[in-house]
Amino acid sequence: MNGLLFVHLAKTGGTSVRRILKASAANSFACIHHHTLLRFQDGQRVERRRFAPKELAPYALAFLMVRHPVDRLISCYRYFSAGGLNAQAGEQQFPADRAAQQLLQQLAPSLEQCCFKLPEIAAELPHFQPMVHWLDALPNPLAERVITGRQERFDADLQLLFEQLGVPLDPALLQRRNSSGPVQPSAPQGAGLSAEALAQIQAFYEDDFRRFNYPLAPEAAQR
Repeated sequence: MNGLLFVHLAKTGGTSVRRILKASAANSFACIHHHTLLRFQDGQRVERRRFAPKELAPYALAFLMVRHPVDRLISCYRYFSAGGLNAQAGEQQFPADRAAQQLLQQLAPSLEQCCFKLPEIAAELPHFQPMVHWLDALPNPLAERVITGRQERFDADLQLLFEQLGVPLDPALLQRRNSSGPVQPSAPQGAGLSAEALAQIQAFYEDDFRRFNYPLAPEAAQR
Protein backbone atom coordinates (compact mmCIF):
# COMPACT_ATOMS: atom_id res chain seq x y z
CA MET A 1 0.00 0.00 0.00
CA ASN A 2 1.22 3.49 -0.85
CA GLY A 3 1.79 6.13 1.82
CA LEU A 4 0.43 9.66 1.37
CA LEU A 5 -1.93 10.99 -1.28
CA PHE A 6 -2.49 14.76 -1.38
CA VAL A 7 -5.57 15.98 -3.25
CA HIS A 8 -4.84 19.51 -4.41
CA LEU A 9 -8.07 21.45 -4.88
CA ALA A 10 -7.58 24.76 -6.67
CA LYS A 11 -7.27 27.94 -4.56
CA THR A 12 -7.30 26.20 -1.18
CA GLY A 13 -3.63 26.64 -0.27
CA GLY A 14 -2.56 23.47 -2.06
CA THR A 15 0.56 24.93 -3.63
CA SER A 16 1.83 25.82 -0.14
CA VAL A 17 1.00 22.34 1.13
CA ARG A 18 2.96 20.76 -1.68
CA ARG A 19 5.98 22.99 -1.11
CA ILE A 20 6.01 22.19 2.60
CA LEU A 21 5.71 18.45 1.98
CA LYS A 22 8.58 18.54 -0.53
CA ALA A 23 10.81 20.38 1.95
CA SER A 24 9.94 18.12 4.90
CA ALA A 25 10.58 14.57 6.03
CA ALA A 26 7.28 13.65 4.32
CA ASN A 27 8.77 14.39 0.92
CA SER A 28 7.71 11.19 -0.87
CA PHE A 29 4.03 11.36 -1.80
CA ALA A 30 1.54 11.46 -4.65
CA CYS A 31 -0.58 14.45 -5.60
CA ILE A 32 -3.77 14.67 -7.64
CA HIS A 33 -4.50 18.10 -9.10
CA HIS A 34 -7.57 18.16 -11.32
CA HIS A 35 -6.81 15.67 -14.10
CA THR A 36 -3.10 15.28 -13.33
CA LEU A 37 -1.26 12.80 -11.11
CA LEU A 38 2.14 13.84 -9.77
CA ARG A 39 4.54 11.65 -7.83
CA PHE A 40 7.37 12.95 -5.66
CA GLN A 41 10.32 11.03 -4.28
CA ASP A 42 12.68 12.67 -1.79
CA GLY A 43 11.24 16.06 -2.70
CA GLN A 44 11.75 15.66 -6.44
CA ARG A 45 9.02 15.12 -8.99
CA VAL A 46 9.53 11.74 -10.62
CA GLU A 47 6.27 11.38 -12.54
CA ARG A 48 3.59 13.54 -14.13
CA ARG A 49 0.74 12.05 -16.14
CA ARG A 50 -2.95 12.33 -16.80
CA PHE A 51 -4.90 10.92 -13.90
CA ALA A 52 -7.11 7.89 -14.43
CA PRO A 53 -9.30 7.22 -11.34
CA LYS A 54 -9.56 3.49 -12.05
CA GLU A 55 -5.76 3.19 -11.86
CA LEU A 56 -5.41 4.77 -8.42
CA ALA A 57 -3.65 2.38 -6.06
CA PRO A 58 -4.65 2.08 -2.38
CA TYR A 59 -3.16 4.65 0.00
CA ALA A 60 -2.75 4.60 3.75
CA LEU A 61 -3.57 8.30 4.19
CA ALA A 62 -5.15 10.97 2.00
CA PHE A 63 -5.12 14.69 2.78
CA LEU A 64 -6.97 17.61 1.23
CA MET A 65 -7.62 21.26 2.03
CA VAL A 66 -10.99 22.94 1.55
CA ARG A 67 -11.95 26.61 1.73
CA HIS A 68 -15.03 28.77 2.16
CA PRO A 69 -16.66 28.78 -1.30
CA VAL A 70 -17.02 32.57 -1.44
CA ASP A 71 -13.39 33.21 -0.51
CA ARG A 72 -12.29 30.49 -2.92
CA LEU A 73 -14.26 32.06 -5.76
CA ILE A 74 -12.88 35.53 -5.03
CA SER A 75 -9.32 34.18 -4.96
CA CYS A 76 -9.83 32.31 -8.23
CA TYR A 77 -11.38 35.30 -9.97
CA ARG A 78 -8.63 37.67 -8.86
CA TYR A 79 -5.92 35.20 -9.83
CA PHE A 80 -7.08 34.75 -13.41
CA SER A 81 -8.15 38.37 -13.84
CA ALA A 82 -4.58 39.38 -13.01
CA GLY A 83 -3.17 36.99 -15.60
CA GLY A 84 -2.53 33.87 -13.52
CA LEU A 85 1.08 32.74 -13.73
CA ASN A 86 1.76 35.49 -16.25
CA ALA A 87 1.40 38.06 -13.45
CA GLN A 88 4.58 36.74 -11.85
CA ALA A 89 7.95 38.19 -12.75
CA GLY A 90 9.83 36.37 -15.48
CA GLU A 91 10.00 35.97 -19.22
CA GLN A 92 8.10 32.69 -19.49
CA GLN A 93 4.56 33.09 -20.74
CA PHE A 94 1.59 30.81 -20.11
CA PRO A 95 -0.89 30.98 -23.02
CA ALA A 96 -3.64 29.13 -21.14
CA ASP A 97 -3.63 31.69 -18.34
CA ARG A 98 -3.63 34.52 -20.85
CA ALA A 99 -6.65 32.94 -22.55
CA ALA A 100 -8.37 32.63 -19.16
CA GLN A 101 -7.74 36.30 -18.46
CA GLN A 102 -9.22 37.27 -21.82
CA LEU A 103 -12.25 35.05 -21.23
CA LEU A 104 -13.01 36.78 -17.94
CA GLN A 105 -12.51 40.20 -19.53
CA GLN A 106 -15.11 39.28 -22.14
CA LEU A 107 -17.66 37.40 -20.01
CA ALA A 108 -17.28 38.93 -16.57
CA PRO A 109 -15.22 42.12 -16.25
CA SER A 110 -16.25 42.30 -12.58
CA LEU A 111 -16.63 39.77 -9.78
CA GLU A 112 -20.31 40.69 -9.50
CA GLN A 113 -20.85 39.73 -13.15
CA CYS A 114 -18.87 36.52 -12.67
CA CYS A 115 -21.34 35.35 -10.02
CA PHE A 116 -24.14 35.31 -12.61
CA LYS A 117 -22.12 33.30 -15.16
CA LEU A 118 -20.52 30.65 -12.98
CA PRO A 119 -21.74 27.58 -14.93
CA GLU A 120 -20.49 29.08 -18.20
CA ILE A 121 -17.15 30.17 -16.76
CA ALA A 122 -16.53 26.93 -14.86
CA ALA A 123 -17.14 24.94 -18.05
CA GLU A 124 -14.22 26.80 -19.64
CA LEU A 125 -12.02 27.32 -16.57
CA PRO A 126 -12.04 24.17 -14.38
CA HIS A 127 -10.53 26.01 -11.39
CA PHE A 128 -13.98 27.56 -10.84
CA GLN A 129 -15.66 24.17 -10.50
CA PRO A 130 -17.00 23.27 -7.03
CA MET A 131 -14.66 21.30 -4.81
CA VAL A 132 -17.07 18.37 -4.81
CA HIS A 133 -16.86 18.27 -8.61
CA TRP A 134 -13.30 16.99 -8.26
CA LEU A 135 -13.80 14.90 -5.14
CA ASP A 136 -16.78 13.01 -6.54
CA ALA A 137 -14.67 11.94 -9.51
CA LEU A 138 -12.21 10.14 -7.22
CA PRO A 139 -12.48 6.61 -5.85
CA ASN A 140 -14.33 6.30 -2.56
CA PRO A 141 -12.74 5.69 -0.14
CA LEU A 142 -9.58 7.50 -1.19
CA ALA A 143 -7.49 5.83 1.50
CA GLU A 144 -7.71 3.96 4.79
CA ARG A 145 -7.74 7.37 6.52
CA VAL A 146 -8.72 10.74 5.08
CA ILE A 147 -7.92 14.09 6.70
CA THR A 148 -9.79 17.16 5.52
CA GLY A 149 -8.06 20.41 6.49
CA ARG A 150 -9.37 23.93 6.11
CA GLN A 151 -7.47 26.77 4.53
CA GLU A 152 -8.79 29.01 7.30
CA ARG A 153 -6.80 27.04 9.90
CA PHE A 154 -3.94 26.06 7.63
CA ASP A 155 -1.12 25.80 10.18
CA ALA A 156 -3.07 23.78 12.76
CA ASP A 157 -4.45 21.30 10.22
CA LEU A 158 -1.09 20.82 8.55
CA GLN A 159 0.37 20.11 11.98
CA LEU A 160 -2.35 17.49 12.44
CA LEU A 161 -1.38 15.87 9.14
CA PHE A 162 2.26 15.59 10.20
CA GLU A 163 1.24 14.12 13.55
CA GLN A 164 -0.74 11.46 11.71
CA LEU A 165 2.24 10.78 9.47
CA GLY A 166 4.47 10.44 12.51
CA VAL A 167 7.10 12.85 11.18
CA PRO A 168 8.17 16.26 12.56
CA LEU A 169 7.04 19.50 10.96
CA ASP A 170 9.69 22.21 11.06
CA PRO A 171 7.93 25.43 12.21
CA ALA A 172 10.24 27.34 9.89
CA LEU A 173 8.40 25.85 6.92
CA LEU A 174 5.13 27.35 8.13
CA GLN A 175 6.82 30.69 8.83
CA ARG A 176 8.30 30.70 5.33
CA ARG A 177 4.86 30.01 3.90
CA ASN A 178 3.31 32.81 5.96
CA SER A 179 6.03 35.29 5.04
CA SER A 180 5.39 34.68 1.34
CA GLY A 181 2.07 36.45 1.64
CA PRO A 182 -0.75 33.87 1.88
CA VAL A 183 -4.13 34.89 0.58
CA GLN A 184 -6.16 36.43 3.35
CA PRO A 185 -9.85 35.55 3.66
CA SER A 186 -12.39 38.23 2.94
CA ALA A 187 -13.91 39.90 5.98
CA PRO A 188 -16.76 39.26 5.82
CA GLN A 189 -17.01 36.74 2.99
CA GLY A 190 -18.43 38.35 -0.11
CA ALA A 191 -18.27 41.93 1.18
CA GLY A 192 -19.16 44.23 -1.68
CA LEU A 193 -21.25 41.67 -3.55
CA SER A 194 -25.00 42.11 -3.90
CA ALA A 195 -27.43 39.76 -2.20
CA GLU A 196 -28.40 38.50 -5.67
CA ALA A 197 -24.77 37.67 -6.50
CA LEU A 198 -24.31 35.85 -3.20
CA ALA A 199 -27.45 33.84 -3.93
CA GLN A 200 -25.93 32.78 -7.26
CA ILE A 201 -22.75 31.67 -5.47
CA GLN A 202 -24.72 29.75 -2.89
CA ALA A 203 -26.71 27.97 -5.59
CA PHE A 204 -23.68 27.04 -7.72
CA TYR A 205 -21.56 25.88 -4.78
CA GLU A 206 -24.48 24.42 -2.81
CA ASP A 207 -22.84 21.02 -2.36
CA ASP A 208 -19.60 22.60 -1.13
CA PHE A 209 -21.45 24.66 1.47
CA ARG A 210 -23.36 21.62 2.68
CA ARG A 211 -20.65 18.96 2.63
CA PHE A 212 -18.03 21.07 4.40
CA ASN A 213 -20.46 22.89 6.68
CA TYR A 214 -19.63 26.40 5.49
CA PRO A 215 -22.35 29.00 6.13
CA LEU A 216 -22.94 31.92 3.83
CA ALA A 217 -21.89 34.82 6.08
CA PRO A 218 -25.15 36.33 7.41
CA GLU A 219 -23.74 39.85 7.42
CA ALA A 220 -22.76 39.49 3.77
CA ALA A 221 -26.07 37.91 2.73
CA GLN A 222 -28.01 40.84 4.17
CA ARG A 223 -26.22 43.43 2.06
